[in-house]
Amino acid sequence: MKPSDETIDGSSHNVETISSSVFDKLTDELLIETLIRLPLKPANICKCISVRFRSLISSSNFVRCYLNHHQINDSFALYYDLDGKRKIRPSSVGMCMAFESPIFESPGFSLSFLQETIHYLASNNGLVLCCADLCPPVVYFVCNPLTKQWITLPPPPTDVKASYIGFICNPQYSCNDNQEQRRTTSFKVVRIQVALRDTLSLEIFCSESGRWTNENYMSSSTSVNELFYRCNFGYPSAVVCGGLLHWDNLSKTDIFTYDPYSGICGTIKYPPGITESSSDYCLGESAGRLRYADYCKSSKTYRVWQLKDCSNDGGEWFLLHKVHILGMKSTVQTAYKDLIGLLPPHPLNQDIVFFWCLCSFKILEYNMRTKLLKLPCFPQDAKVKYLMIPVVFPFVLPCWPTTVPIIQQHGES
Repeated sequence: MKPSDETIDGSSHNVETISSSVFDKLTDELLIETLIRLPLKPANICKCISVRFRSLISSSNFVRCYLNHHQINDSFALYYDLDGKRKIRPSSVGMCMAFESPIFESPGFSLSFLQETIHYLASNNGLVLCCADLCPPVVYFVCNPLTKQWITLPPPPTDVKASYIGFICNPQYSCNDNQEQRRTTSFKVVRIQVALRDTLSLEIFCSESGRWTNENYMSSSTSVNELFYRCNFGYPSAVVCGGLLHWDNLSKTDIFTYDPYSGICGTIKYPPGITESSSDYCLGESAGRLRYADYCKSSKTYRVWQLKDCSNDGGEWFLLHKVHILGMKSTVQTAYKDLIGLLPPHPLNQDIVFFWCLCSFKILEYNMRTKLLKLPCFPQDAKVKYLMIPVVFPFVLPCWPTTVPIIQQHGES
């Protein structure tokens, strides 16, 4: 894979400095106060105006002022799997994304700088974890679709490609191109495999050390069948919330959690009343809160639960929403309410959850406050070809780009 000839902010290498006599009369403080009011892409493009503009916009003071001004202006998109294979050609990433913000329509947001078919695995804080569509050895890479920064990870300890994946990023927002600034952001990738029926094998990559490490977790359950029992073809990625990684597909009774910074594993009990009668269920995160939704086919009821406190010691769930399908109002004539599948909730709007309609293959939006089911306000219909519930990844774009850190060391511990 080779990156394009563009810089990390999408501009050309051969940028001519243009006259800015009008702006020369402004102090740095006034110029910053003006520029922080621009949307993300125009603010980055302004680096091309002059050396002074580039220096100001690349300063930590500008980034700090920009974040304070736009602190509630994050944008989100839903990446969805068109055909159930998680494969995507970088040039056609827009075909697999549903979004509201026009920034995702811009040529500046793409994966076109990657030149292979890839598997979209996870995202967090503006960065995306992908896997090359190749046979072993497994090749992972982390990129920012907006800035076109990307790095390849060293090979994991094992070549097993079908692993449960977790990805968490600790961003330090900076737009400088130098290596020292790019080292401020850090991330971790966690691969989980079932080594034995009561043991998990964890492989963890840390961007700060540039190395993979191995850990094992043994179940303390008296019944080995109560943990690690589900064999999920899609191997969905972990839900990130409260600094923890959460998997709900490894246990019959618990949500498995892992703290990537302390190395502590734990479990969270499912909400009360979640039983085998739930024909559909989904774990997700919304506005910093862990959500669990289910549909009971016998009672024809949708429920949404929220965890009061995310921790490895568990937490208390409370019922946030419960509605019978007859109580759902709908503006979509082709949507049969008992034929819609649960998808992850809106990552920013706590009132919104998403469904997938098995009749029209479209993604629908449900407002828990108004109890209204409708098509989302996306520029184009989010339509999926796959006959089963699609894999959907909520992608939140921070109001300032997250830098992709430089990895200094490669190898196993």
